Amino acid sequence: MRIAIGGFFHESNTFSPLVTGEEDFLIFRRGEIYAHQDAYLLAKGIISYFQEKAGYELVPLVFARAVPNGEVDAELYGRLKNEFFSYLEEAGPVDACVLALHGSMRVRGIGSAESDLLLALKSAYPSLPLFCGLDMHATVTRDMLRCTQALVGFKTAPHIDAWETGWEIARLADLSLSTGTKLRMGAARLDCLIAGEKSETDYEPMRSLIAELREVEARPGVCSASLLLGFPWADAEENGVTALVVTQDDQALADACARQLRDSFRARRNEFSFSVPAYPPEQALKLALQEDCKPVLVSDSGDNPTAGATADNTALISLLANELRHLTRGKNITVAGIYDPDAVRICAERQGQKIPLRVGGNFDTQYCQPVELRGVPLRLVENFGLYAATLVLFRTEEFDLILNSKHIGFTDLEPFHALGTDPLAQDVIVVKLGYLTPELQSIAAKSCLALTRGCTDEVLQRLPYTYPHDLI
Repeated sequence: MRIAIGGFFHESNTFSPLVTGEEDFLIFRRGEIYAHQDAYLLAKGIISYFQEKAGYELVPLVFARAVPNGEVDAELYGRLKNEFFSYLEEAGPVDACVLALHGSMRVRGIGSAESDLLLALKSAYPSLPLFCGLDMHATVTRDMLRCTQALVGFKTAPHIDAWETGWEIARLADLSLSTGTKLRMGAARLDCLIAGEKSETDYEPMRSLIAELREVEARPGVCSASLLLGFPWADAEENGVTALVVTQDDQALADACARQLRDSFRARRNEFSFSVPAYPPEQALKLALQEDCKPVLVSDSGDNPTAGATADNTALISLLANELRHLTRGKNITVAGIYDPDAVRICAERQGQKIPLRVGGNFDTQYCQPVELRGVPLRLVENFGLYAATLVLFRTEEFDLILNSKHIGFTDLEPFHALGTDPLAQDVIVVKLGYLTPELQSIAAKSCLALTRGCTDEVLQRLPYTYPHDLI
């Protein structure tokens, strides 16, 4: 049997002023994905499953992924979608299509990319079975449910099971195709929004809710169960929490299990809280700077590029350079990082010189202003990481600042090492994140959230939603 595979993976923040364009994406056409699977682990899981099963031929179409950002440019999406369908038509008959999608990708002027793509597939190929792996923060729409045989989402936050989820959706496709089993999906929605920082799966109540999810999956006749939490920084009518269960030809069981999981989530609604202390920005920095252990990690949570913020908010560096300057004396402090291509260019031209530098506030003009710093561009690294960013280590009297030329997140220790910085030698590390990734957690003596204003404001009530939801 021939299986078409492809995917569009992007988490789109509708509060961001940025538009995600072609320069922000990694795009793999046809067989290119085989050489780049580690850049797209959900796709890798799908590919791995079918490559280990006899009797299947994979037909790769288009895979495109980007760091979370603002809504995707409509012209770019249209081109990628046209390529996808062109390759599918050229491929000839296929028995199914298995997709690696995010679930909360939005296109400017269109809305849900997943709904648009799946509706187009269903219209062009009405009898083609569609199976999709999703991020835990997928926004499940009615159209996604109507068009697909099965949806499966991540079960971990931070997300460490992307490969496993790809494997799981491929297994369900195989079950359906090889045995003729009719898959049935039950979905139960809860109209509420919750930030990932209040729903980490290693902490209660999510830990128990995921355990219940696993118990449901173990029941006879149940193939898969997912809790898809939606994406709180997307202003979308169908956003919310969805419990989703796939069974072997038992709609009543699927519906009952989905309702059970939804009701369990609703019953524990008031138990959700941040997994680490959370403070107003100035208090968070003061406490971190006064700790006697190191490193203390402070998440600039309102400007988290891994959830689509601009990554150029200056609130915390302004505090360090001004009001809290006296507390920085004798401290090793690194701020990672600020997205500012112009500042990176200036630093590249004047490396090693003491210079004035205007930093940040280019994109986030609502919640901050540019900050004037004076310091030395010490080190520069080009072509860093998957997105080939240029990084600069800019040293001021108060702190070291990592500047980057691309809209990326700092989720591991590689940027520090690349720039010659020892993270363990830092007293305080400010990082533009929400919850810390496992690698950053592993070095943190203590950590906290700074509840900064921005496109990923953790105080959801402060955001200008058009569509009303219950905000946790």
